[in-house]
Amino acid sequence: MALTRPLRLKSEVAKLRPEASSSSLPIARVWVDSGVFHLDQTYDYLIPDNLSSSVGTGIRIQVPFHGREVEALVLSRIAISESPVLKSITKVISPHSVATVESLALIEAVATRWAAHPYDILRSAIPPRVASIDKQSFLEVDLRPSGSKAKRTYIQIPPVVDRFKFIETLITQSSSQGSTLLVLPDSNSANRLQKMIQGSILLDSSLERSERYDNFLRIRNGRNLIVIGTRSAIFAPLGDLSSIFVIDEGSENHYEVRTPGWNVRDVAILRSMRANISLNFVGYSPNSEIARLIESRWIDYSSSIHRVNVASFQQTQGELLPSRLMSEIRKAMKVGPILFISPRKGYSQAITCSKCRNIAMCECGGKLSQRSAQSPVSCVICAQSISEWKCTWCQGTTPFLLGRGSDRFAYEIGAAFPGTQIVQSSAESMIDEYSEGTGFVISTPGAAPLAPDGYAMVVILEGERFFTQSDIRAHERSRELFFAHSALASQSGIVALVMAGNHPIVGALSAWKPSLISQRELRERLEVQLPPFTRAITLDIVNSESQSLLRGLKKSQEDGRLPSSTTILGPSQLKGDTDRIVILTPLNDGEELISLLHEFQRRRSSSKKTLASIRIDPYSLSR
Repeated sequence: MALTRPLRLKSEVAKLRPEASSSSLPIARVWVDSGVFHLDQTYDYLIPDNLSSSVGTGIRIQVPFHGREVEALVLSRIAISESPVLKSITKVISPHSVATVESLALIEAVATRWAAHPYDILRSAIPPRVASIDKQSFLEVDLRPSGSKAKRTYIQIPPVVDRFKFIETLITQSSSQGSTLLVLPDSNSANRLQKMIQGSILLDSSLERSERYDNFLRIRNGRNLIVIGTRSAIFAPLGDLSSIFVIDEGSENHYEVRTPGWNVRDVAILRSMRANISLNFVGYSPNSEIARLIESRWIDYSSSIHRVNVASFQQTQGELLPSRLMSEIRKAMKVGPILFISPRKGYSQAITCSKCRNIAMCECGGKLSQRSAQSPVSCVICAQSISEWKCTWCQGTTPFLLGRGSDRFAYEIGAAFPGTQIVQSSAESMIDEYSEGTGFVISTPGAAPLAPDGYAMVVILEGERFFTQSDIRAHERSRELFFAHSALASQSGIVALVMAGNHPIVGALSAWKPSLISQRELRERLEVQLPPFTRAITLDIVNSESQSLLRGLKKSQEDGRLPSSTTILGPSQLKGDTDRIVILTPLNDGEELISLLHEFQRRRSSSKKTLASIRIDPYSLSR
């Protein structure tokens, strides 16, 4: 006999219907993190009464969107929506506001300027939340920016002085009128200055996630602060921000690596113009964009009047140190330490036969190189070591090193001055300060340590090699590098350039006037219609589509949808199966071109095609 099983009632879990709102502003206008490029507009959601007190500008919420729950950010509360059917907010993710009205307007302006989805900018502007930090309370205050007249200035750092102490003085003098924001190109500099300026707050991606979020919320709800950070700190939501300082604005580190590739300089200019904020660029030599604004008097130039003892020593037979320079180095050794700047790191980039000059190649087809004086010759691809190298063409056994780096220079300089202490500094093993009273420091660009009393001599090796790099930023980058490292010499020190004496950088350094070179560079750029006089855009797409895209761009130009002044270059092949098209148009037509490319991306997204990679005003057009 079968046992009778007890009856079981089926149950169904029903979601609670959100409460209706009785507020006078019952609707939240939001940006939704949809993950879909063409869904970049604002959306309206009803605010339930049980969430009404928590929903405000800058609050992170969760909303239903196309059948799933996603994150959104509240832009404002409104009374009436044009949308006929509204869904309700599901929950409040964080009780703390992470944006002000001004910072949200800036994010929207940046998204428009770089043809991006607002959430692509938000991911850089606002750090990820940390639940444990959200449990803390932060006093919210009503902040208003300073009403003083905004100024725009480029401040040149003088030679000899400690650049960090110089910047510290600038910041402390300006911090009494409201909050001050200082943006530097690297974490080491930001950390160093933050420790020097008492009471300042660090906002940097190198911080622990919880510490970064905690600092961010303190900034959001504070006043009369000094905030020091790197790239993303330019979006810091300071309600009473009165001054922005951007250090070394031409550095590649100020350019966002992720899509859409915005840069600190242009975002700072946008923020300054929108909110009447004083803007200061600080460095040794302005880049081309800032030089153009200085020349047009849109930015004031605060120069540093100094003379620097500069001498040039030209190579005659490719030697590292010309004979005249050797005697000057021996004199300087008796006075203090000497700094050598090498164009590149490493030992040797390639090898040729010293007899027939053929490039040394491995059996796999890769080039041979040597990593140090003790290491054997090896292949850069398969890493095969060759203990006894022999030229396959003439059977010669003596290799000739090409593209010597700092390691090789240390070896050669050590052989020329035996018994002298030699210290190396590079990005991988950087030294902040060299306190010895004598000896040699061999450094790669940007890694030179400070000497308390300055260097008796600063030697820039193979000087002309800096200016012969292929991208259009080579000259301005080299100019900044020469000025920055020459400033490390002592008051009576000498700057020795291993290069021809008729190069214009020699006179510019002597007079401490980068404009002697930058003005000529601007004239050359204007003649050929290159940045900073044009809006430059790189468009990378798979090579199977590059020709059809090129035809579409030209057809748009013929139909008047693309400015007639636009120049289209390419396509040129990049690595793999990607082609690049470069588009140049005068600055006045830039907005029209960007709007067209934004619509192009939206249509590709809506038709579920892979988006092209677009960079507007990138650091370089050639890579």
